Amino acid sequence: MTFEYLHAFYRKTSPEPPPKPYPELSVQDEVVLRFGMMEGDAHVTGDRVVYDPQSQNASFYSNGSTAGSLAMIVGGWELPGTAAAHAKRRSEGKPESLMPDEGTLLNAIVALRDLPQPPQIVLVKDGLGGLTVFQGDQPVKIPSYAAESFFRIGSGDVTAVAFAHAWGELHWDPVAAADYAARCTAHFVEGPRLPLPRAVEVSSRKPSTARRGEIRIVGLGDFEQQTLVLMTRDWLSYLGGIVKHVTFGLDDLGSSIHEGVDLLLVGSRCTEWELEGAARVGLQPTVVFWPSSRADSSRRHFPDAVVARDYATALYHVMRSPER
Repeated sequence: MTFEYLHAFYRKTSPEPPPKPYPELSVQDEVVLRFGMMEGDAHVTGDRVVYDPQSQNASFYSNGSTAGSLAMIVGGWELPGTAAAHAKRRSEGKPESLMPDEGTLLNAIVALRDLPQPPQIVLVKDGLGGLTVFQGDQPVKIPSYAAESFFRIGSGDVTAVAFAHAWGELHWDPVAAADYAARCTAHFVEGPRLPLPRAVEVSSRKPSTARRGEIRIVGLGDFEQQTLVLMTRDWLSYLGGIVKHVTFGLDDLGSSIHEGVDLLLVGSRCTEWELEGAARVGLQPTVVFWPSSRADSSRRHFPDAVVARDYATALYHVMRSPER
């Protein structure tokens, strides 16, 4: 058994499921939260059931499970019918993305509604803490909520648990329950922190806004930094960003310095001379990824920037900012 994450956005190919799955679990209760699993399956019976399939092919009813009311929580590309669109996007050389475009998403929801036993509620996660709730024909957008840091591992599980608690156990309206789940997710990624907070504890959290403009990235430091800059460009595209400009070092900044820099990546062997040079040319980034930074150094060099020492938090702050 292995467990490996280089950072909280790192995607690792799933291992092969065991040749002989474990015996099926059987659960019966008023409220049930069921996850799709690799090692086996779960047959559930409940009045209010929340299902997080974790993949496109895990059908809720195929093993005889039943639900009085079924809510399904999925990532955008986990919806049935989106795999072909994802493959087409790759074949056309388009950047891989965390979420399908709006048309593909709506087509997948319509196809889900046409199933013989459709879920009554569908929640689609955007990967950065926000949700879209589908009950009827009109989707309801739930914003992500601002967090100081972003520990993403397990955040989807927390979203599912919080929604199951609010909708299933407390009988909240699905939209209110989804909003509580988004707030709980922001609370968790900032820690990570469990157990779930009470509603009053997260009521003051500010929504965050998704990035709309183009992104400019600058890397300072050694040659390994070039690999990180290019990887970051790909990650931001995956998260839905549009990267306009990528620069290695101060000599290539050109006009981008006047247009503003959204993310500065500081390499492990970046010199004080380079940092002082960045200040001399007026480099004032919005977010800085600087793993080896000290608080006094980061404040002195970049007093107005968000300085992150972990990679996922830096990407999160580039893509989301608190509403003012």
